[in-house]
Amino acid sequence: MRDKTNTTVEQNGNSLSAGACPNLTDEALLSLAQPNHFNQIPTTRLFLAKYRTYPSTLLCETDADDISFHVTTILNYLHGELNHDSSKDCVERKYHRRTKQKYDQSRLSDLGNGIMIAFMDSCLESEVQNPNKLKADHGDDYFLILPEIKIYYLPEHESSVQDLSSQFSKMTIFSSKSCTLQMVCRNDCGYYLRGIKIKKPLITDLALHYGQSFVSTHDKILKHLNEKESKGIVLLHGIPGSGK
Repeated sequence: MRDKTNTTVEQNGNSLSAGACPNLTDEALLSLAQPNHFNQIPTTRLFLAKYRTYPSTLLCETDADDISFHVTTILNYLHGELNHDSSKDCVERKYHRRTKQKYDQSRLSDLGNGIMIAFMDSCLESEVQNPNKLKADHGDDYFLILPEIKIYYLPEHESSVQDLSSQFSKMTIFSSKSCTLQMVCRNDCGYYLRGIKIKKPLITDLALHYGQSFVSTHDKILKHLNEKESKGIVLLHGIPGSGK
Protein backbone atom coordinates (compact mmCIF):
# COMPACT_ATOMS: atom_id res chain seq x y z
CA MET A 1 0.00 0.00 0.00
CA ARG A 2 1.34 3.42 -0.99
CA ASP A 3 2.18 5.86 1.76
CA LYS A 4 -0.09 8.87 2.03
CA THR A 5 1.40 12.15 0.92
CA ASN A 6 0.98 15.05 3.31
CA THR A 7 -0.13 18.21 1.51
CA THR A 8 -0.05 21.67 3.03
CA VAL A 9 -2.09 24.55 1.67
CA GLU A 10 -1.15 28.16 2.29
CA GLN A 11 -3.86 30.18 3.99
CA ASN A 12 -4.66 33.86 3.68
CA GLY A 13 -6.74 34.94 6.65
CA ASN A 14 -9.50 32.40 7.11
CA SER A 15 -9.77 31.43 3.43
CA LEU A 16 -7.71 29.25 1.11
CA SER A 17 -6.10 31.17 -1.70
CA ALA A 18 -4.21 29.84 -4.71
CA GLY A 19 -2.35 33.14 -4.96
CA ALA A 20 -1.20 33.33 -1.33
CA CYS A 21 2.61 33.70 -1.03
CA PRO A 22 3.43 34.20 2.67
CA ASN A 23 6.84 32.51 2.51
CA LEU A 24 8.31 34.32 -0.50
CA THR A 25 10.95 36.98 -0.03
CA ASP A 26 9.93 40.52 -0.89
CA GLU A 27 12.07 40.45 -4.03
CA ALA A 28 10.55 37.17 -5.23
CA LEU A 29 7.04 38.39 -4.36
CA LEU A 30 7.32 41.62 -6.36
CA SER A 31 8.81 39.76 -9.30
CA LEU A 32 5.37 38.20 -9.84
CA ALA A 33 4.02 41.57 -10.96
CA GLN A 34 4.35 42.79 -14.52
CA PRO A 35 6.76 45.67 -15.24
CA ASN A 36 5.28 49.08 -14.53
CA HIS A 37 4.88 50.88 -17.86
CA PHE A 38 4.36 54.61 -18.49
CA ASN A 39 4.89 55.46 -14.80
CA GLN A 40 1.37 54.34 -13.90
CA ILE A 41 0.47 53.48 -10.31
CA PRO A 42 1.89 49.93 -9.76
CA THR A 43 -1.33 48.43 -8.43
CA THR A 44 -0.34 44.75 -8.60
CA ARG A 45 2.95 45.41 -6.82
CA LEU A 46 1.24 47.39 -4.08
CA PHE A 47 -1.35 44.66 -3.64
CA LEU A 48 1.36 41.99 -3.40
CA ALA A 49 3.37 44.06 -0.91
CA LYS A 50 0.40 44.64 1.38
CA TYR A 51 -1.57 41.39 1.17
CA ARG A 52 1.22 39.00 0.08
CA THR A 53 -1.27 37.40 -2.31
CA TYR A 54 -1.52 37.64 -6.07
CA PRO A 55 -4.88 39.35 -6.68
CA SER A 56 -7.94 38.24 -8.55
CA THR A 57 -9.20 41.02 -10.86
CA LEU A 58 -12.49 42.22 -12.28
CA LEU A 59 -12.60 44.68 -15.17
CA CYS A 60 -15.74 46.83 -14.98
CA GLU A 61 -16.84 48.12 -18.38
CA THR A 62 -19.92 49.95 -19.61
CA ASP A 63 -22.41 48.66 -22.17
CA ALA A 64 -21.33 51.01 -24.97
CA ASP A 65 -18.41 53.16 -26.11
CA ASP A 66 -20.31 56.39 -25.48
CA ILE A 67 -21.00 55.56 -21.81
CA SER A 68 -18.40 56.31 -19.11
CA PHE A 69 -18.16 55.93 -15.34
CA HIS A 70 -18.35 59.09 -13.24
CA VAL A 71 -15.41 58.89 -10.85
CA THR A 72 -16.65 61.39 -8.26
CA THR A 73 -20.05 59.72 -7.82
CA ILE A 74 -18.32 56.38 -7.29
CA LEU A 75 -15.92 57.85 -4.71
CA ASN A 76 -18.85 59.41 -2.86
CA TYR A 77 -20.53 56.00 -2.83
CA LEU A 78 -17.40 54.33 -1.43
CA HIS A 79 -17.23 56.98 1.30
CA GLY A 80 -20.92 56.91 2.21
CA GLU A 81 -21.54 53.15 2.03
CA LEU A 82 -18.13 51.67 2.90
CA ASN A 83 -16.61 54.48 5.01
CA HIS A 84 -13.66 54.73 2.62
CA ASP A 85 -11.28 57.64 3.29
CA SER A 86 -10.28 58.89 -0.17
CA SER A 87 -7.64 61.21 1.35
CA LYS A 88 -5.46 58.11 1.78
CA ASP A 89 -5.67 57.11 -1.89
CA CYS A 90 -2.66 57.06 -4.18
CA VAL A 91 -3.35 59.79 -6.76
CA GLU A 92 -1.76 61.15 -9.95
CA ARG A 93 -3.03 64.63 -10.78
CA LYS A 94 -2.94 66.66 -13.97
CA TYR A 95 -3.71 70.29 -14.86
CA HIS A 96 -6.74 71.04 -17.04
CA ARG A 97 -6.23 74.22 -19.05
CA ARG A 98 -9.84 75.09 -19.82
CA THR A 99 -11.11 74.82 -16.24
CA LYS A 100 -7.75 75.91 -14.76
CA GLN A 101 -8.17 73.12 -12.22
CA LYS A 102 -6.10 70.12 -11.21
CA TYR A 103 -7.91 66.81 -11.59
CA ASP A 104 -7.19 63.18 -10.67
CA GLN A 105 -5.95 61.47 -13.80
CA SER A 106 -5.30 58.17 -11.96
CA ARG A 107 -6.26 56.95 -8.52
CA LEU A 108 -5.83 53.79 -6.47
CA SER A 109 -8.29 53.26 -3.63
CA ASP A 110 -7.46 50.60 -1.02
CA LEU A 111 -10.59 49.66 0.91
CA GLY A 112 -8.32 48.04 3.52
CA ASN A 113 -10.03 44.64 3.49
CA GLY A 114 -8.33 42.98 0.52
CA ILE A 115 -9.95 45.10 -2.20
CA MET A 116 -8.18 47.75 -4.26
CA ILE A 117 -9.91 49.80 -6.97
CA ALA A 118 -7.89 51.34 -9.81
CA PHE A 119 -9.20 54.39 -11.68
CA MET A 120 -6.77 54.89 -14.58
CA ASP A 121 -6.72 57.50 -17.37
CA SER A 122 -9.59 59.66 -16.15
CA CYS A 123 -10.39 62.90 -17.97
CA LEU A 124 -12.58 65.98 -17.60
CA GLU A 125 -15.36 66.15 -20.18
CA SER A 126 -18.11 68.72 -20.72
CA GLU A 127 -19.72 67.43 -23.92
CA VAL A 128 -21.92 64.94 -22.10
CA GLN A 129 -25.53 63.99 -21.50
CA ASN A 130 -26.54 63.37 -17.92
CA PRO A 131 -29.77 61.32 -17.71
CA ASN A 132 -28.83 60.03 -14.22
CA LYS A 133 -28.71 63.64 -12.92
CA LEU A 134 -25.22 63.29 -11.44
CA LYS A 135 -23.48 66.31 -9.93
CA ALA A 136 -20.81 67.95 -12.10
CA ASP A 137 -17.24 68.29 -10.82
CA HIS A 138 -16.58 71.83 -12.05
CA GLY A 139 -18.47 74.76 -13.50
CA ASP A 140 -19.73 74.50 -17.07
CA ASP A 141 -20.80 70.93 -16.38
CA TYR A 142 -17.38 69.26 -16.45
CA PHE A 143 -17.45 65.63 -15.30
CA LEU A 144 -14.49 63.44 -14.32
CA ILE A 145 -15.05 60.26 -16.31
CA LEU A 146 -13.26 57.10 -17.46
CA PRO A 147 -14.24 54.12 -19.65
CA GLU A 148 -13.32 51.27 -17.30
CA ILE A 149 -12.46 50.44 -13.69
CA LYS A 150 -10.33 47.53 -12.52
CA ILE A 151 -10.87 45.91 -9.13
CA TYR A 152 -8.08 43.88 -7.47
CA TYR A 153 -9.20 41.61 -4.64
CA LEU A 154 -8.68 38.55 -2.47
CA PRO A 155 -10.78 35.57 -3.65
CA GLU A 156 -13.03 35.56 -0.58
CA HIS A 157 -14.45 38.92 -1.70
CA GLU A 158 -15.86 37.65 -5.00
CA SER A 159 -19.48 38.35 -4.05
CA SER A 160 -18.73 41.83 -2.66
CA VAL A 161 -16.79 42.78 -5.78
CA GLN A 162 -19.65 41.68 -8.04
CA ASP A 163 -22.00 43.87 -5.99
CA LEU A 164 -19.60 46.81 -6.35
CA SER A 165 -19.50 46.35 -10.11
CA SER A 166 -23.30 46.38 -10.25
CA GLN A 167 -23.44 49.61 -8.25
CA PHE A 168 -20.81 51.28 -10.44
CA SER A 169 -22.86 50.51 -13.57
CA LYS A 170 -25.53 52.92 -12.29
CA MET A 171 -23.06 55.82 -11.97
CA THR A 172 -22.51 56.70 -15.61
CA ILE A 173 -22.40 59.62 -18.01
CA PHE A 174 -23.22 59.56 -21.73
CA SER A 175 -20.69 61.19 -24.03
CA SER A 176 -22.17 63.50 -26.66
CA LYS A 177 -21.07 62.32 -30.07
CA SER A 178 -21.44 64.38 -33.19
CA CYS A 179 -22.94 63.13 -36.42
CA THR A 180 -23.45 64.69 -39.83
CA LEU A 181 -26.93 65.44 -41.12
CA GLN A 182 -27.03 65.75 -44.90
CA MET A 183 -29.53 68.40 -45.99
CA VAL A 184 -30.92 68.36 -49.54
CA CYS A 185 -30.52 71.90 -50.91
CA ARG A 186 -31.14 73.55 -54.28
CA ASN A 187 -29.61 76.44 -56.16
CA ASP A 188 -29.54 77.59 -59.80
CA CYS A 189 -27.35 74.62 -60.69
CA GLY A 190 -29.71 72.04 -59.20
CA TYR A 191 -29.88 69.90 -56.08
CA TYR A 192 -26.93 69.23 -53.80
CA LEU A 193 -26.18 67.94 -50.27
CA ARG A 194 -24.89 70.12 -47.46
CA GLY A 195 -23.47 68.45 -44.35
CA ILE A 196 -24.49 69.90 -41.00
CA LYS A 197 -22.77 68.63 -37.82
CA ILE A 198 -25.11 68.10 -34.89
CA LYS A 199 -24.78 66.47 -31.48
CA LYS A 200 -26.07 62.92 -31.53
CA PRO A 201 -29.28 63.03 -29.46
CA LEU A 202 -29.81 60.68 -26.52
CA ILE A 203 -33.28 59.20 -26.89
CA THR A 204 -33.96 56.61 -24.19
CA ASP A 205 -37.69 56.20 -24.93
CA LEU A 206 -38.59 56.42 -28.62
CA ALA A 207 -42.30 55.86 -28.01
CA LEU A 208 -42.45 58.74 -25.51
CA HIS A 209 -40.96 61.26 -27.95
CA TYR A 210 -42.42 60.07 -31.26
CA GLY A 211 -45.47 57.98 -30.38
CA GLN A 212 -45.90 54.23 -29.96
CA SER A 213 -46.91 53.79 -33.61
CA PHE A 214 -43.52 55.09 -34.79
CA VAL A 215 -41.50 52.35 -33.04
CA SER A 216 -42.29 49.75 -35.73
CA THR A 217 -41.51 52.32 -38.45
CA HIS A 218 -38.17 53.05 -36.78
CA ASP A 219 -37.29 49.34 -36.70
CA LYS A 220 -38.26 48.97 -40.36
CA ILE A 221 -36.04 51.91 -41.38
CA LEU A 222 -33.04 50.55 -39.47
CA LYS A 223 -33.50 47.09 -40.95
CA HIS A 224 -33.57 48.53 -44.47
CA LEU A 225 -30.54 50.78 -43.89
CA ASN A 226 -28.52 47.84 -42.52
CA GLU A 227 -29.16 45.67 -45.57
CA LYS A 228 -26.11 45.06 -47.72
CA GLU A 229 -25.89 47.53 -50.63
CA SER A 230 -29.13 49.16 -49.52
CA LYS A 231 -30.11 52.23 -51.57
CA GLY A 232 -32.84 54.81 -51.50
CA ILE A 233 -34.16 57.80 -49.59
CA VAL A 234 -36.36 57.66 -46.49
CA LEU A 235 -39.01 60.39 -46.52
CA LEU A 236 -40.69 61.26 -43.22
CA HIS A 237 -43.81 63.40 -43.33
CA GLY A 238 -46.17 64.76 -40.73
CA ILE A 239 -47.63 67.88 -39.22
CA PRO A 240 -45.24 70.72 -38.20
CA GLY A 241 -43.55 70.02 -34.87
CA SER A 242 -43.93 66.24 -35.06
CA GLY A 243 -40.18 65.65 -34.98
CA LYS A 244 -39.44 64.68 -38.57
